[in-house]
Amino acid sequence: MNGLFLTSISAALYAVITPLLKKAGLNPFATIIVQTGFLWLSILPFFLFTTASKNLSFAGITLPLLALAGIINAIGYYLSIRSYSYLPIWQINLFFAAISPIAGSIAAYFLLHEPISAKMFVGLGIILVGLTVAFR
Repeated sequence: MNGLFLTSISAALYAVITPLLKKAGLNPFATIIVQTGFLWLSILPFFLFTTASKNLSFAGITLPLLALAGIINAIGYYLSIRSYSYLPIWQINLFFAAISPIAGSIAAYFLLHEPISAKMFVGLGIILVGLTVAFR
């Protein structure tokens, strides 16, 4: 139950970000730089004064994976900000909400070898049908 509660709060907070960014009207690079700066300033104390810094291991493949995740995050974030000038906010959020589970399922299958059940295929199909209907 705690996972659903935390995920719901996270999704609601992320949903608020999109209209805030569109209202700000900054160019994508300025938006990313300002947001990243405030993010670092707000979470740095939590990182420094908790055990999070002790649990971070840079041995082996961890650092390259973190670097790759950061690069993918930056590219995806830049492209999402650029999309504000082409689509209305509801379409951006709907598309993001629909594509995330599909891409995440495929990535989990190939990277983590997680099985994709028949229920998952049905759910992903429903998402694709809903997305197709919404954009017509």
